[in-house]
Amino acid sequence: MWQRTERIAIAAPPERVWAIVSDVSRHAQLTGSGEIGALRVSGPIAKGSTWEADERVRAAGAFTARSECTVFDPPRELAWKSYPPPIKAGNPNSVADVTWWYRLAPDVAGTTLEHAFRVVEPKSGGLLMKAF
Repeated sequence: MWQRTERIAIAAPPERVWAIVSDVSRHAQLTGSGEIGALRVSGPIAKGSTWEADERVRAAGAFTARSECTVFDPPRELAWKSYPPPIKAGNPNSVADVTWWYRLAPDVAGTTLEHAFRVVEPKSGGLLMKAF
């Protein structure tokens, strides 16, 4: 398993920050990595909502990942599971468990925003996943 968390102080109230990070259609813009291409979402986001993103990762190539909102608690937390395709075609045990989230907390200057992810390697294909 590996994970990463970044925090930033933003001079804006949580409601304004929430309006940006909870707009899933803007996630390609927010990541800044260029890995997320087309993103397809219909309707407002809520717990259980799903969307798809076309992604291109140097070590893995191009693929489409499906995501599902698992926590929707405005203006405090947005979390989702991302379901990339199997690392080994046709092998469901080679799908990584990927969770992303934004957590917001009011502070003296405005909002502390935490953006994080956690990846649990699949039961099969974990060595290939390390390159990812």
